[in-house]
Amino acid sequence: MELKRQQILILAVANVIFTLGFGIIIPVLPYYSRNLGADAFILGLLMASFSLMQFIFAPYWGMLSDRIGRKPVLAIGLAGFGLSFIIFGLSTQLWMLFVSRIVGGILSAGIFPASFALIADITEPGERGKIMGWMGAAAGLGIIFGPAICGVFVPFGMSVPFFVAGAIALVTVVALYAVMPESRAVTIDMHAKKTSIADSFKAIATSLKTPIGVFLLLTMLINFALACYEGTFSYFLMDRFHLTSEALSSVPLLAFLDISIDATGPTLMAFLFTAMGIVMLFGQGILVGMALKRLKEEKTVIAGLLLSCAGLVAVLVAPDFVTLLLAACVIGVGSGLVMPSLSSYISGRTDKDTQGSALGVMGSYNSLGRIVGPPVGGFAYDVNMIFPYISSSILLALGALSVVFIMRASKKEEAEIIAVKPPV
Repeated sequence: MELKRQQILILAVANVIFTLGFGIIIPVLPYYSRNLGADAFILGLLMASFSLMQFIFAPYWGMLSDRIGRKPVLAIGLAGFGLSFIIFGLSTQLWMLFVSRIVGGILSAGIFPASFALIADITEPGERGKIMGWMGAAAGLGIIFGPAICGVFVPFGMSVPFFVAGAIALVTVVALYAVMPESRAVTIDMHAKKTSIADSFKAIATSLKTPIGVFLLLTMLINFALACYEGTFSYFLMDRFHLTSEALSSVPLLAFLDISIDATGPTLMAFLFTAMGIVMLFGQGILVGMALKRLKEEKTVIAGLLLSCAGLVAVLVAPDFVTLLLAACVIGVGSGLVMPSLSSYISGRTDKDTQGSALGVMGSYNSLGRIVGPPVGGFAYDVNMIFPYISSSILLALGALSVVFIMRASKKEEAEIIAVKPPV
């Protein structure tokens, strides 16, 4: 097998195993945190603390991957993520949950820039978006099987899935380091360069003055809107269908046929997130490549934003579980189209020697939206459970409109350049 295919395959497998750990804890997380006294707002702050650390440290790890290579940064990130799961499982008080998320955020902040920079190292710009979509699809496999595995381990205790997830992440580190070839040649001069957290803040600020600055702000806006939804969706399900962690609840399955089922909260959430993972797998594994080929990056972003917007509106009016599941899947397909397209756009307009730095900055703006989104969404949810979904749908629609204006301005600028070009 040629080196490039081997690297892509290994990275895809690592993404599957990595997100498998995350998928395992999804169904039980809201119950586990609520049992320790967290309401929707506190859960939002808990999620925001993780994103805050990623906002600060993602450019640092991205620059470090440019200097020492992608492989060690990926290994550190995966190890930190696994460690955070174990701390979370051992937590008996809220402050321990926050320690877990802060440690995990600091150490795992390099996963996104290092993995996507590795893809940029070994691919041509024309195929980059498709490969990034494949990575998203590989990650979707973990989301598919993770909730199902959670259902197996929950009967042994609500903290057990966290230990299982931590063990999987740590095993991934060993496997990745043993078989993953490095994608970037590292020289003595590159090792000699110094990287600091101050460089992270400098890169975050100065990047807005570059040609990709508008798309970095768009990344922040989109992730803020999605974080408002994602941070409250588990509570929305719990309150919408009166779910609990242990007792069976009667849930309307198909309202027009008057069909219902009896299920506990973790069981129903495991099924929902598994189904969403399957749909996202299809969206990112197949649709991203097709959309980028036909529509290019900007139009693919617009299509994804409008799909997500429509799905959010459908969530609010869904009369039963099946309809709500379909609406959530539409959101999943939409967001699955947006992020690989944005990553491909930013990577394609960045020098090959600074891919890690640029994608690290993108990770920071991604995290910035997720810092503010969960607590704002949680606060809005505590006021009225529909507020996060209305506001998020409006923001995503505005995001799509802004891309339309950016495209028109770009075409106008190109036309003006051609018009003033002197004849040869």
